[in-house]
Amino acid sequence: MKNIMKLLSNILLLVAILLNSSGKAFGQDKTNFSVGFGFPELLNIGIKYQILDQAKIGLSIGWLPGSQYSGNLLSFSGDFYYHFAGSSKLSDLRPWYGRIGLNYDREDLTEIINWWYSYLKFGRDFYFSKKFGISMDAGLNYHFNPDATGNPSFSPALGGCAFFRF
Repeated sequence: MKNIMKLLSNILLLVAILLNSSGKAFGQDKTNFSVGFGFPELLNIGIKYQILDQAKIGLSIGWLPGSQYSGNLLSFSGDFYYHFAGSSKLSDLRPWYGRIGLNYDREDLTEIINWWYSYLKFGRDFYFSKKFGISMDAGLNYHFNPDATGNPSFSPALGGCAFFRF
């Protein structure tokens, strides 16, 4: 537990440094910091950067504490977002988007268990101001790890986050 807390505090320090320099490095209103919860991203923090007129990329790290029956879960995700429909008075990005990503989850119970997912989600951004909003999305996970029958499987992919634009 002590190692996990040290890891999370180092990650938060790194994110704070990135956010502090984001206005200078990336330009105004192209960088988002997010805090959310979802599957397979878990309880996560992330950063997103707008690379094209209606496209952005994102990275996030997530964590879920363990119990007596399961170990702590750690998650790393990389995403590509394409905004395709609707309009908003508070943003140049269209509110409806498609999201494709790759996720790695790791559980540390009595042995280390690793899972790889690819997912496709569709969602919507809800803006409350030019700098703040929430996102909600849903879709489908593809598990690269085979299930008990030896076949890859699918599961629902759900998520939501609050984001802050810089």
